[in-house]
Amino acid sequence: MFARNPFFESELVVNTQWKIYYSWHMQIGPKCVEISFKNATKEIVHRVWSDMNEYLEMQPNWEAAALLLNIGSSRREVMLFTEQGPAGGFTGVPNIVRDGNIPPLRKSVSLIKFHMKLVESGRYLVVMDCQLGVASLSARSNAAVTLADVIAVAMETNLGEGHAACTVARDNEDPFIIKQYI
Repeated sequence: MFARNPFFESELVVNTQWKIYYSWHMQIGPKCVEISFKNATKEIVHRVWSDMNEYLEMQPNWEAAALLLNIGSSRREVMLFTEQGPAGGFTGVPNIVRDGNIPPLRKSVSLIKFHMKLVESGRYLVVMDCQLGVASLSARSNAAVTLADVIAVAMETNLGEGHAACTVARDNEDPFIIKQYI
């Protein structure tokens, strides 16, 4: 799915909130999780480097940092480094120090392999953690999507059966309402 017709352009994902509507190998449930991307500025790279450099098993090429992925709250983030090969391949440094849980042991944190693909002319974004095999299908938070659209796009990925997410509307504002799951 990712190697065939790879399509990913940073300009199409940065400074946009994306809402996860479907997932594979992880259950998000009815809650809505948003992700966002920022370009990796020198300040952001330095902050993540300061937080994580002594904890990583292997060091990425810090000068090649491309994007910062924020997941849910701003305290969960992954620095992404562009990989050689098809568009959308990244190595990631999870900033687990910023998450605020127990600090890791020195040299104990592995780099993560990610692959991302924009589908349906950039309307949807598929993000996959290649080590864990978990993946998500997102749409821009301000875009109206339907269950039928999300299921159709999810099936086209050929990633198998997954789980709908963000299934409960708040104050009737969310157009993605799945009554049969509630």
